[in-house]
Parts: sequence; C-alpha cells; structure tokens
Amino acid sequence: MTVKTIFLDLDDTLLSDEQAVQSALDRTTAFLVSKYPHVKAEDFDTALKNRAVTLLDTYAIYDFTVQIGISPFEVLWGEFSDGTLRFPELAKSAKAYRQQVWIMALADVGILDHRLAKLISLMFVVIRTENAVPYDDTYTALNALYERYELVLLTNGAPSLQQLKLEKAPELRKYFKKIIISGDFGQGKPSPELFDFALSRAKADKATSLMVGDQLFTDILGANAVGMRSVWLNRKGVAQSELATPDYTVNSLTEVVALLDKIDKVEGM
Repeated sequence: MTVKTIFLDLDDTLLSDEQAVQSALDRTTAFLVSKYPHVKAEDFDTALKNRAVTLLDTYAIYDFTVQIGISPFEVLWGEFSDGTLRFPELAKSAKAYRQQVWIMALADVGILDHRLAKLISLMFVVIRTENAVPYDDTYTALNALYERYELVLLTNGAPSLQQLKLEKAPELRKYFKKIIISGDFGQGKPSPELFDFALSRAKADKATSLMVGDQLFTDILGANAVGMRSVWLNRKGVAQSELATPDYTVNSLTEVVALLDKIDKVEGM
C-alpha cells in the first residue's frame, strides 16, 4: 500500500548526537591538555568514553536507562528534570555518575584532581547543552517529505532532554504532526507497545506507515515487531545483523526521498 505516514528517529538520524558529543568532548579535552600538556588528547578521549560506557551499568538506575533508551553519553549531560517514572532517581544518580566518570578517566591518564574533574564535567554539560548538529541532508529531506507525507518524530529518551535538543534545533518542530518520546510512554524502542502507541497517537495505519532510523536494534527491530515497513539509515556502512531486518537500506536521508519516489510509483499504479 502507498506510504502515508513516516515515523522518523531523532538522534543520529536527523541530529548527529555523536558529533555533538564529540565536539563537546574535544573542547573539554583541549582545556584539560592546556592545564596538563603531557596528556595526549586521544588517550583521554578513549578513557572517558570507556568509563562512560562501563560505569553506568554499575548503577541501580541502569535498567531504567535501557528501558527508556537513554545512552551513557546522555547521562553525562542531561539534567533529567522530568518528575515522572524513575527520572528523579536518574537525576540524582547522574550527578554521582558524572563525577565518577571524569575522576576515573583523569586517573586513567595519570591525573588525580577531583576539583578539575568537577570543573570539566560541568564544562562538558554546558557545551553539549548548547550544541545541536543537524546532518547536511536533514532539512533538504524533510522539506521534500513534508510536502507529501505526514511526519511523526518517534524518539527514545527523557522528555526534558529530547525537548531541549529540539529547542536547540527549532526548525525541526514544524515538520512533525506528532512528537512522541519514549520517556512519556514508559518504554523505549524497540518495544512493540511503544510502536502501537505511536501508531494510535498519529492515527496511522501500520500498512501505510514507514519507520526511518539509524539503529537496527531499536528502530528496525521495533518496526519488525509490529509489522511496519522500515528503512535503515546506515550512514557508516556497517554490517547488518540477522536479528533485525529492514525492508530497505539507505546511506543518507536524501536516498530516503528517492526511495519513496520509487515506492510511490510502484504502489500508486
């Protein structure tokens, strides 16, 4: 059936969370190296990323971050002011987690300085908060899709954090009929219940809907679970897993537009 509704992921689909995090980390690391010139920037970068990933699952709140779909690098800067579910607990845990990550990453490169850890932790939060990085093809693709389809943003994360990202890229909102955030629902992608909820909220039929996202194990697997067609946005050309099966694979959002042109021609006959 002809596509009528397109569900789009946010992070690393429309906005490059990876680039925004890296930019904030680069600037923070540059400050560190100015104070400790013997430290190699790449060594600290590696240490920080390793600590961020490995330490979060030692906290009791970790299962909640997995449930909602919140990454370790979001916990490094998000305030989580949401008053629902376990977000108050996450907000409290995040403060301790951040301090621990930065202290241990500094120790990994031979620096024992708790005051510096606190300073650069806060610096990272400030820089990352102000930074939104749309991909070069984001607005071109959205302009083309908006003219022909109903667009729905379906994103994992804390409502406060995802809304802040949208505030830093204010042009995005106007394209979307609905904005659905997993933290408002209580489960993240790939939960079939979230996809069913999103379809209901958008008043969309899964037979005429399409999910577009960069993550096989959230965007594509969730679409598979409810019988919705999907497009895997594989910008990096990584190998596909057998656990999730996209109907289509593209390397850019521009290719999504071209793909839909072909689908419309075939199914509109």
